[in-house]
Amino acid sequence: MKNHYSFTAGICLLLSSCAVPITYFGDRLSPTTSVEIYYSTHDVKREYKVIGHLTCENYPKQEAVKQRLSEYAKTVGADAVVILGTDATKNNQAAIVNADALKYTDK
Repeated sequence: MKNHYSFTAGICLLLSSCAVPITYFGDRLSPTTSVEIYYSTHDVKREYKVIGHLTCENYPKQEAVKQRLSEYAKTVGADAVVILGTDATKNNQAAIVNADALKYTDK
């Protein structure tokens, strides 16, 4: 039975290491329950301030990246995320996704 738990713990550790890592630099406010995703600040029709900057490893499925950014943004109190684009690295043309975390100020 002990080996079963060790095996299960190992699998969980392996799966958790495959998650898309996110780095954040900015303010942390009370968590929010929903986050809107934008691709340009011109599309944001509400007053806002940028509370921080997110960096996320790109992933073949864009929906997974958007979901991870959205979930993380909720924890720092953002109301919206503006995906700014990608940065290339030497080995991969779209390795990093950059985004801004926004807090609406017109509430």
